[in-house]
Amino acid sequence: MKIPVLLPYTTLWTVIVLTTNFWNYIEGSCNVNVRYERDTAFDGVVPTPAWYYINSAPNLSFASCTLACFQSVSLCVGYLFSSQLLSCKLFKTFLTHTYENRSYVGGDWEYRSRSENLSLNKSVTASSNFIDHQTYDVELKWSYLVDGITNAPGKFATYYEPYPWATIDLARYSIIKNVIIFNRVDDHGDWIHNLEIRVGNSSVWTEMTTCGTYPGPSETGDIIVVDCRPSRYGRYVTLKIVQLNFITDDSNANNGNNVLVLEEVVVNGLYV
Repeated sequence: MKIPVLLPYTTLWTVIVLTTNFWNYIEGSCNVNVRYERDTAFDGVVPTPAWYYINSAPNLSFASCTLACFQSVSLCVGYLFSSQLLSCKLFKTFLTHTYENRSYVGGDWEYRSRSENLSLNKSVTASSNFIDHQTYDVELKWSYLVDGITNAPGKFATYYEPYPWATIDLARYSIIKNVIIFNRVDDHGDWIHNLEIRVGNSSVWTEMTTCGTYPGPSETGDIIVVDCRPSRYGRYVTLKIVQLNFITDDSNANNGNNVLVLEEVVVNGLYV
């Protein structure tokens, strides 16, 4: 659902936002879609440190809380709302940390975090390109990794090698919340295994910080979500298979060779 920001704050605003059960979309004047996603892993704990928050506001409706976060869109990464207390807490950091000094558990607090697809149509490099060795009538291009299409004949593909990788240049310093990986939908989905994701200001693997890992093996058509816990900061996101192939009944996997073939990768987070 998209809500033009230039609409006046009327009852229509309240109806539209309140009837959005899982996703809230607000479209900015610069054609930027802001998404507010319910965090189903949130355990009801409200952290106490002041540095988590932009501010807290009493006597606000759920719709008003959503709009307040959007009005602070350059700072607000999400919010907590309590319908019992009619209280709204705006956050300036994602709630993906292990909390200390917990002071509140229970109640009806709901956490919604804001994120954007930072990787769409960004520059991609990789360890190799299958197109250089292509013998199939299927388009295989690096750019297909971030073209927004998750089920198409064209795919991103490296060639067969021990530790294939792909790097997405987000073009700007960013906060990375999670990475969503759309595995191939045709066959050989189990070739995605022991995948590590790193984030950094450099694209050099050893200079990057681990966001998360996916042990696998995956299955054909799987959608894999890897959360950065805690959130990571950087311009580059690299996905790399870090263990030799376990498949022994395919000649392409001789000497443990892997191949990284994916439909799409979505990097969710915020530009800083």
